[in-house]
Amino acid sequence: MRKIALALALLSIVSAARFAQAAENDASLNIVLKLQDKINGAFAKMDSDAAFAAREVQKEGAGGEYARKAIADLAASSPYTVDCSFIDAKGILTIVEPGEYKKYEGSDVSGQEQMVRLQKTRRPVMGNAFKSVEGFYASDIEEPVFSARGDFAGSVSMLFKPEDLLSAVIKSVTNDPSLYIWVMQKDGRILYDPDPEQVGKMLFSDPFYEPFPETVEFARKIAADRTGSGPYNFYDLGTTKPVKKNAVWTTIALHGTEWRLVVAIKEFEANDKQDAVIRNATQEAVSMLQAVYDKSQKDNVTLDQAKETGANLLREMRYGDDGKGYFWADTVAGVNVVLPVDKKTEGKNRLDANINGVSYVREIITNGKQGGGGYTDYWFPKQGSTEPSKKRGYSLLFKPFGWVVGTGYYPD
Repeated sequence: MRKIALALALLSIVSAARFAQAAENDASLNIVLKLQDKINGAFAKMDSDAAFAAREVQKEGAGGEYARKAIADLAASSPYTVDCSFIDAKGILTIVEPGEYKKYEGSDVSGQEQMVRLQKTRRPVMGNAFKSVEGFYASDIEEPVFSARGDFAGSVSMLFKPEDLLSAVIKSVTNDPSLYIWVMQKDGRILYDPDPEQVGKMLFSDPFYEPFPETVEFARKIAADRTGSGPYNFYDLGTTKPVKKNAVWTTIALHGTEWRLVVAIKEFEANDKQDAVIRNATQEAVSMLQAVYDKSQKDNVTLDQAKETGANLLREMRYGDDGKGYFWADTVAGVNVVLPVDKKTEGKNRLDANINGVSYVREIITNGKQGGGGYTDYWFPKQGSTEPSKKRGYSLLFKPFGWVVGTGYYPD
């Protein structure tokens, strides 16, 4: 029920005025919910393991090898853990495992925010990112330990790097390069970002973000609200070019500590939209050929007859708002099968066709044979002209026929 309620809450964020943007945000909405489930699930598993270790320590007390084994077992229980420890009631690390971290035994961590909270509440906590005695920014889960008389005896700590956990979970859910996923504490500290240089920065105050004051204000809104959506401007990944991004965010949390999980998608530019259109159209054309091939197999039609039917249908297929988008097809050897705008070329080998130094058919075939197809930039005359113009195509191999199918657009 909680998942359904959250989904409804997130979906309601997209107003009627933004309905055209909603389709673009569908991927973000779906991914943010999946990520929330998996990250919160990882938190819950780690917390359960830490609570079990705390009970084991509580059974025998914190002074013997039994307690050390419980801490060592906890350290080995999660791929995201750096080290685990028993911290006494005064905030002193008395047991630290695995072995390479024993040198930190005796360290005083009583001043750390999560330890202050634990001392005050005597209840489990998860800390925000802090500079650990090990020398890096980390978070931890603390489960209290009590004596047989019920007195507070300390806590079992599970230390982890948020960026490692978040990166692993995100990569297990999606590798979609169009999605920009980041995680922020409510105080503005970046816990995860696809740009590793931003991890650990304070978004509200770091000079890196000064060129984008409206984005900083948007981040403050993210910090203030558990869920929401909206646009912001920031650098495109790997560039210094600002782009507009549409974001959806929600909250991942444990023991009262909340982090904001943001899934953003770059707003399409004209060429990005056209890239998507020609890719989708080509995939649909190949799906049509697949249906022709499947039917030929069922009806015992010869492969040549199936190819003829497929070519005739492909030659007549159109797409786009103006209905002028067309498809071509060449064999992997370069023999043209379909070219509606120049039917005289059909049946001819054009593998070495070259315009302005680009062997464009060869490149179209090479890129189309890649897994999932590919884009090619080349020169080709517009209909009714003999002068070559810059063109961008998308091509995809249809293996049963040995054809590379494509379509394209003129960026200008």
